Amino acid sequence: MKKFIFLPALLVFLLSCQKDIKIKQVVSEEQLSIECILYPGKVPQVFLSRSIAFFDHNTSPSSLFARNATVSITGSSTDNLIADSAFDNFRCRWAPFYKGVLPAQAGQSYTLTVSYNGKTYTATTSIDQAKINIASSTYAPSFHDIYGDHEGVIVNFKDAPGQENFYRYQMHRLADSSVYGGSNLGLIHSTCINNGWYFLNEIGRSVFYDKNLDGQELKIVIEPAYTHQQDDTAYIFIQSLDKNSAEFYDNLDKQKLAQLNPFVEPVFLKTKIEGCIGVFGSAVISDSVKFVYPE
Repeated sequence: MKKFIFLPALLVFLLSCQKDIKIKQVVSEEQLSIECILYPGKVPQVFLSRSIAFFDHNTSPSSLFARNATVSITGSSTDNLIADSAFDNFRCRWAPFYKGVLPAQAGQSYTLTVSYNGKTYTATTSIDQAKINIASSTYAPSFHDIYGDHEGVIVNFKDAPGQENFYRYQMHRLADSSVYGGSNLGLIHSTCINNGWYFLNEIGRSVFYDKNLDGQELKIVIEPAYTHQQDDTAYIFIQSLDKNSAEFYDNLDKQKLAQLNPFVEPVFLKTKIEGCIGVFGSAVISDSVKFVYPE
């Protein structure tokens, strides 16, 4: 008989321990976030966002966009950027940015100047990275990393010798509303395409270094960020990043790892632009290679 009395008594005890706690929001100072990577042959895009309190509900790119900023990029001449936007067909929302008209050129140095709310931020970069050639690409139905077992895209290429290099993966492909985000993006898919097609530009999260591998054959394995079907066709690139960009995105990747895995030591995100959060850098992109998903 006692065992039938114990359970209700335990429930009453647990319920009596419940307590509602009101969390007082800490007033946080707004900070500017700047992100711009220059690509040779392409006009610059500068993403400016305002930081917000942790529990703030206004998290869309449009609501966080730093409007009325003055943005310029100076190389051999000055490019004054203006506010523009592009529609993100995957997330069905507008992504605002500041856009220039002068394509970046390899071999040149550039200075970014941003004036916003009475403050001015500057940063510089030089586009002097080596352009690499992809030797081949294959598919791995299974590989293991810190998150467990995954499928992967394997890219083989030779490191550019005689210099410190930093690499990042990139894939272009067409998608429709049946394509969902993979493990990094969650169960997201387009709800505004209505069975049409749109362009996906997937940039790998991880940065790869050539430390102790100068001039050697390299192989990287990347888990796809989007779902796919057999015979889906894509095009793969390898980006050669400057050092500042590589360090920034590497720290950002480690932060994400720490958020998802309690056994990973967290790191501080070190800004590359004094006075704000962000990075101004450059990347040289390889020629593409065609990739067809075998399953």
